[in-house]
Amino acid sequence: MLWFSTLSKTGFRSVIADNDEASSGKCLVPIPVPDIGLLWAEIEDAAVDGKLLAAKKSTHELVRIIGHNLACVYCAASDAATVAETLRTLREIGVDGELQYKSDRATFDGRDEYLYSSADFEMALKPV
Repeated sequence: MLWFSTLSKTGFRSVIADNDEASSGKCLVPIPVPDIGLLWAEIEDAAVDGKLLAAKKSTHELVRIIGHNLACVYCAASDAATVAETLRTLREIGVDGELQYKSDRATFDGRDEYLYSSADFEMALKPV
């Protein structure tokens, strides 16, 4: 098993649509081992409180393979507005650094392609 169960206040399930943007997807959030700043706790609380749609975390088995924990923070669709709002919430709870976003359509198809990078949204997220 590579992933712990998905946490969601709404009972989230992935949607695989005909294209990337209409499919659900996830921000990939690397979490250092050990998680001294307790980043996972912030993500977990936000998912349980409904601030984030859903989240899941890598198991120790995956950590051994990739060298760090990884959280998937889900979006109901992979359009830019939905992803930007999720990224805004992640930044508000203290997630920093470069993040990648992958649609569940790409995962289902076995494509190792990212639809967005957090850098695509950073200017729009800065307060004016």
